[in-house]
Amino acid sequence: MTWKLYAVVSAGAFVATYLMSSPTKELARSAAPASPKSAQKALAGADIEQLAERLHVRLRAEESYRTPGRDLFRFQPKPVSKPVVSVPKPALVEAPAFVPAPVLPALTLSGIATDIVDGMPRRAAVLSAPAGVLIVREGESVAGLYNVLSIGEDSVELEATADGSRRSLRLSAR
Repeated sequence: MTWKLYAVVSAGAFVATYLMSSPTKELARSAAPASPKSAQKALAGADIEQLAERLHVRLRAEESYRTPGRDLFRFQPKPVSKPVVSVPKPALVEAPAFVPAPVLPALTLSGIATDIVDGMPRRAAVLSAPAGVLIVREGESVAGLYNVLSIGEDSVELEATADGSRRSLRLSAR
């Protein structure tokens, strides 16, 4: 775009804005204020007296005080209710509640490690649990749920701390 074309377009936009923003004659005529004498005559009539009377009636109605239905700063005593006489129901024989066995975590034997300490083999079991991998020796606790009784070459004997039941884990051939 050349500078001359740019100047012509800008000037045209300026002129169009000026023409659109000037008030029209029709709006100026309709917005002309009424003469002050005619406005005073309209307000001086009976309408003002009626408005003043309505305001006085409203003020008188608000003057009458009435006590509130409740006190927000004090508690009311609860209403005394009559005791309900209940008819005793025949006793039902309840079945003993079913107590499900605790769900023990799934443990698998992943491996067995053997160390020679003072000429004696000392074994450690590698257990896989949902929480991660555990390395335990005989007599140690497994997550507070089992005690390790013995570790063989391919198996581990566990005893549940809750009920004393025994569980044996074996290495799986993969």
